[in-house]
Amino acid sequence: MNESDIKRLRMLLYNNSRSISHVHVFGEDGSGRSEIVRQVLNNPEHDWICVFGDFLYADGSLKLLLESLATSLGFKTRGDKAERFINNLYENVDWPDENNKKIIIFLDNAQSIVDYPPAPLQCFLESYKAINDLTVRFVTSAPSCFTQYHINLIHLSVIGFHIATPSQETTKCLISKADSSIDPKFINFAIQTLFMYCKSPNTLFSIISDAWEMYSKRVRVHENGPKFDATLASKYLLIAAFCASNNPQQADSRYFVKNHGKDKRSEKKELRAEENRLAKELGPKPAELQRIICIYETFLKLNETDISGFDIKNVIASLDSMGLVSVMNRNNLDTPKIKCLISLETAHRISGSLNLELRNYLEHAT
Repeated sequence: MNESDIKRLRMLLYNNSRSISHVHVFGEDGSGRSEIVRQVLNNPEHDWICVFGDFLYADGSLKLLLESLATSLGFKTRGDKAERFINNLYENVDWPDENNKKIIIFLDNAQSIVDYPPAPLQCFLESYKAINDLTVRFVTSAPSCFTQYHINLIHLSVIGFHIATPSQETTKCLISKADSSIDPKFINFAIQTLFMYCKSPNTLFSIISDAWEMYSKRVRVHENGPKFDATLASKYLLIAAFCASNNPQQADSRYFVKNHGKDKRSEKKELRAEENRLAKELGPKPAELQRIICIYETFLKLNETDISGFDIKNVIASLDSMGLVSVMNRNNLDTPKIKCLISLETAHRISGSLNLELRNYLEHAT
């Protein structure tokens, strides 16, 4: 909703003509219709008093609705008699101008009028006629036209005001104006992600503001802590995945716990390993992510390297998208299995750049 539409709504609501007794604001749930009305009424003009009620909250009880309005205005009323409520309103409210008493009663969720008895509700909505020295204006809000909700109220004089759902670009502009500290790229990404689920500018602004605050704090923490080298982390993870995919799990304790790759095998052991290599079908096997992480952390400790400030699963996802590893059981996110797809030659080049002797960490070294 642009500034000119808000100006038109303000002019309509604060018009001094007594002939305008009821304004109904309607639009889709994502249009922010109620929020816009509240913003306009929170800054009253020309000695108008504004009070807020909710048909949904009162749950079909006109008595409860009138009592909540009276409480907001600072007086008490009893029963569901509209005449008594209006008389108490006229006598007990502290009016800015005693010679010109004007009030706007905003009633949200007007679609809930179907739960109210028609006769008392009609009497209440026509109570603006009761006292000549009092101007009462009702403002209601609902997704559709007022007359669609109650057939017995179609004869009431209601002025409709439609609020269209804002476009993505309009929503971005509104959020940017509301908080210029939020990065425009962050707003753009958030709107593209959330707009199909929610179109209310206020709700989106609340979500995006909270997300931006959390993101900013996380960035500050990372800037003050160890730097994340995406390339270095990817190299270590690739070598860890390669070892996990090409070694039997029972060999991990020998290579990564007991001797840390320094196990000098005898000639007899070498022959046995060669026999096992020939007996088994060679090729990478899927390995559990937790196993890969353990090997990865062992490599970092061996090289006294500290890499933090990132999510390992995100790096794995990047390697998967590049075709360097493959996530085998995507339906089971709790215990994913990863298969390394790089060649032995590539693994040797990567491990060499990390000052790791790959041969010392493979069961079937070649």
